[in-house]
Amino acid sequence: MTILWAFVLLLGSAIIAGLAFYAGKLLWLLKQQNTRQQQEHQVQQEKVLEKKRYLQESIVLISRAMQEQQCELSEGALRLWVLLDHWPQENKPDASQSYPGLYQMYLVVKDMPTHQARKEQDKKLTRQQDKVRQQAEIDLRELIQADIVKLLQRFQQA
Repeated sequence: MTILWAFVLLLGSAIIAGLAFYAGKLLWLLKQQNTRQQQEHQVQQEKVLEKKRYLQESIVLISRAMQEQQCELSEGALRLWVLLDHWPQENKPDASQSYPGLYQMYLVVKDMPTHQARKEQDKKLTRQQDKVRQQAEIDLRELIQADIVKLLQRFQQA
């Protein structure tokens, strides 16, 4: 009977040791998975920060160029609007309310063709669009300049 008990005890110990080994392996795999997820999360946060830095620098650069009249107001408004649209969701301003001059200018020029499409369209249509764009720049100049000041205050500090 003692041999039977010794065998049962030995078998039980082997089963417990196997289960302990399996549990340890699962814990080790879980720790590796958590470490990998933390690293991926950190990389993702760094990408978001890098994107925000790029957008911030671009917004400041274009705003300064518009302020110094190195960039047409319509072109700057179009570019700034796209950059503001790509700003990450947290702390994202409601641009149409915060920057009404840029928004109105964006609405004027957003559907106007650029680059090759502009070159390929009828010259008369291009002149008409330029007239509309230039008039909007004149009408919205003060509002846009005020919006540029707001943008520079917000994004130079960020």
